[in-house]
Amino acid sequence: EENQTILVRGTFPVLDDRGEVLDRYQVEVRFPGDYPDSLPHVYETAGRVPRTVDRHTYTPSGRCCVVVDEDWLVKVGEQSFRAFLDSPVRNYFIGQTLVEAGHPWPFGERSHAVKGLIETYGEWFDTGDKATVLRHLECIRHEQIKGHWLCPCGSGEKLRKCHLEKVREVHKRVSPRLAERALRRLLSAIKSESAALRFAEDGPLDVRMR
Repeated sequence: EENQTILVRGTFPVLDDRGEVLDRYQVEVRFPGDYPDSLPHVYETAGRVPRTVDRHTYTPSGRCCVVVDEDWLVKVGEQSFRAFLDSPVRNYFIGQTLVEAGHPWPFGERSHAVKGLIETYGEWFDTGDKATVLRHLECIRHEQIKGHWLCPCGSGEKLRKCHLEKVREVHKRVSPRLAERALRRLLSAIKSESAALRFAEDGPLDVRMR
């Protein structure tokens, strides 16, 4: 335990489907204060995985982007550390080993940043449109879905005359708490991306004394 953060350090063996060791990585796993509501943070500590977005690490922290938290929690229901290691963490390091050997990333590869979040959350609602994903998340973050609301599909119709059953079906799988977290994560990413674009277009501020 360091600074009231629980850490696990050691060697992570990457196993194939027969249980044989394919590779090994030195890792550190940090448990956030709200675990298990949030997933552990994984870091490769030997410097083997480049800290670049193309190798699925957050820069400059070096945190491994193993999975989108909300998507994993929706899929597994009840979080367990063993399941987290056996599935997204294992797949992440299998991917790193294959890419290191010159192969493409396995298991499919999502985009980075906002586009990747749209792809992830969009699968819940069968859409790839940013505005539509945002409307759906705003809708299902509420404890009750009401038929007189406008349908988040963007048709202009009330929910009861449009996609009410489909929205309620997603609402059963994605809790309001997770939808709220997903919405906050997406809005934060959009804000950060917009700020970066403005900086790229305008350049750094000239703060010299005149």
